[in-house]
Amino acid sequence: MFRFLTVLLLILLLIPVIVLAYCPLCVAGAGILVIAGYELGVKKIVVGLFIGGLAVAFAEWLNRLIKKKFFKGQEILIIILTLIFTYLPVKSLVSDYFYLYSPFIKYGQIIMLDKSFFAAILGGILTYIAPYISKFITQKRGKTILFQRIIVTLILLIICGLILQFIL
Repeated sequence: MFRFLTVLLLILLLIPVIVLAYCPLCVAGAGILVIAGYELGVKKIVVGLFIGGLAVAFAEWLNRLIKKKFFKGQEILIIILTLIFTYLPVKSLVSDYFYLYSPFIKYGQIIMLDKSFFAAILGGILTYIAPYISKFITQKRGKTILFQRIIVTLILLIICGLILQFIL
């Protein structure tokens, strides 16, 4: 298992440098958060949050590589599909269900919802809005900090992860 994680970490760190993408460090940073969170034993909902952040960072990187637009909404579709296809393989490791009683569906049916999938969507949203927050910081300060976008993305994910870890 350690060997697999080492190879995965090397892939996450080396491939973005080879491709020279827009933000390879965001992808690598979010990937490291996923692996570290899982190995350290944080709650499954927090690992789901980090997986969502990783998926959206990877999707944004992928959108920068695809130069041609084939249809309207292509970028959003790539982000949604990447989120789903990143989450599905690890679903059995991070799924954390809660039950919702619905009195309006078939005489009070109970519905199971996956908390970590909703956290993955939240992590994706945080990663998606991080560049806008970074631009806002740049406008207020007048200059950027070294690796500012990466720092903002990781801080958003870590703060939200800490909130989910200790409150939920």
